[in-house]
Amino acid sequence: MARSKKSLRDGARLSGKPLSETLSPSPVLATPTEEWVTSPDLTESNLPYTTESIQDTTTFLMENPGMNSTVLFRADILFDSQAENHGTESGHAGDPAVIPAPARDIPGFDLTRTVVRKLIPRNSQLDQPLDQTCHFYTGSSSTNISSTERFLVIYTPHVSSKDELPYYHPLLQSLALLYEYTPNTASPSTSNQGSKSNQHPGTMSIHILPYPNTSIHPRLERTLTKLLEVQIRITRGRLTETSSPATNASPYAPIKDNVIPRSRVQDTYSRLKIKYAGDLCARWVEDTEPSKHVFEDLGVAAFLIELWRDMYAVVPGDERDGTSTETMTKSIGDSGLRTGTTFPGFVDIACGNGVLIYILLAEGYSGWGFDARRRKTWSIFPGSVQEYLREEIYIPKPFADVLSPSTTTAPDNNYTLPPSIKTHTATPPAFPASTFIISNHADELTLWTPLLSTLLNPDSPSPFLAIPCCSHALSGSRYRFPPQQFSSSSSTSTSTSTSNNPEHEEEEESLTSPNPSSGSLLALRASKQAAQTPHSAGFSKSTYGALTEKLVSVAREVGFEVTRTLLRIPSTRNIGVVGIPAGHGYEGEGEGRLERVVAVVEGECVREGGVDVAARNWVERARGLRAG
Repeated sequence: MARSKKSLRDGARLSGKPLSETLSPSPVLATPTEEWVTSPDLTESNLPYTTESIQDTTTFLMENPGMNSTVLFRADILFDSQAENHGTESGHAGDPAVIPAPARDIPGFDLTRTVVRKLIPRNSQLDQPLDQTCHFYTGSSSTNISSTERFLVIYTPHVSSKDELPYYHPLLQSLALLYEYTPNTASPSTSNQGSKSNQHPGTMSIHILPYPNTSIHPRLERTLTKLLEVQIRITRGRLTETSSPATNASPYAPIKDNVIPRSRVQDTYSRLKIKYAGDLCARWVEDTEPSKHVFEDLGVAAFLIELWRDMYAVVPGDERDGTSTETMTKSIGDSGLRTGTTFPGFVDIACGNGVLIYILLAEGYSGWGFDARRRKTWSIFPGSVQEYLREEIYIPKPFADVLSPSTTTAPDNNYTLPPSIKTHTATPPAFPASTFIISNHADELTLWTPLLSTLLNPDSPSPFLAIPCCSHALSGSRYRFPPQQFSSSSSTSTSTSTSNNPEHEEEEESLTSPNPSSGSLLALRASKQAAQTPHSAGFSKSTYGALTEKLVSVAREVGFEVTRTLLRIPSTRNIGVVGIPAGHGYEGEGEGRLERVVAVVEGECVREGGVDVAARNWVERARGLRAG
């Protein structure tokens, strides 16, 4: 059972009564025509946050309503009075037909901004989107001894009656958040928020406009309390993150939704989930929990579908007019992705349960995959899919070159370990050398991904998406790479440790974690959480962070332009590394690329005793995988 978060509110100040018994007219919003109400239980005082901090959090939550409701994906901004073109990062242009709800004239406040957002639910079959106007106001009040800054935002749904409100929206005509800040009360600080002896200058309150003759349901009370709690929690978290020294700035903070707009990935994911999730979960035959694996692969598939839409102008089968994927072309121009090429098909290396391949094939994309062992899940797919799932083991070409034919033969003599990926593509289904490589939690093959992509065709390497998971050296053995250090002005990584223990397998622990026997357990827990959070500077010191940066380093060394992106998948291993062959200084330099591959392999295998030793270790581990 998940542990609930400790409340940030002062429980001693709450009445303990039902909300309906504590409501009183709002001193700010109540009018003869609108019966706005509030409650001491919907008020939190002694807050240390400035008005600007609360405004920033409000804007963040306006764009990310999923922080308040797990039913919601996002909010698409349809109109913003402060935006020149009234558009959003998700690609939705302003609609001239969108009319904001009328703004209220609030005494003592000035209207500063009007936004119309569309709330997008996760399950479009169960819940409908909802347009909502957000009116932002600022004001102030003064006495002889102090001056108070006031910030107010009012949310009004675009409905004509309460019956039109979806389940996820509070059963209210409007809802408002008010923050009042008196700077000279005390010096703002987040460090002593919990101190009862210090008076802080901020007071936050929720005000509501119920429908006439409508009772306050306990669910509504819980929703309003959560809105207040989340506003405080997010503000505190954002201030804590920004208070870190610039030298510790995380390189991962800007990488969310930086490749594909959030709306496209979420909409495609929602469509795929409706189409495939129920059937896959119902027919699951593995011993593992189906929902995690199914939803994770649906998320990866959604990202790939939208990535390929941009790279190749290829669309899912439902959007085609009888045009095959191989004949669709498009020049991408300045997008930074591969230009003027047809969709070459894909290969999913170490494809595991095969769910990703099944989804992509069903969506109309040509491709196949292989894994060292056949999985039970393969049997639930139709024969037309199973023929594209192959039980094969890959020996990288640099290793195959130093092994004799007898070494590459398995003990049972029923199969031969192929010397390179070309052996796989030499038999149907075959794809061009520019086949898109998918490396989704490929473990031993993770670092080989950019090398494999280059070996397919050194003159024109294959693009790839790699999602690192467990850390392995090129020999296939478990290995913990040294932590990486980043500067805020450069994405180049450098080693900061001389640790070279190949059997160090603690995947979660930061190399700089405090010793629980001599340090703080709270500090240890915080360090471990930072090591698992890509937005944290401590992440780069974790095994996963160091593996990700090692992959990026290898890819760049052999001539790829690399982009990291946080994938919207239910996994802590959620960083995608997209590699595109560099377009300048490398094209046509096949021999040069091969030399780089050889140099990387030789350099990485030094600690293993050389390429020949690493190659034999690879074969032995491959045999173990096959036997297992």
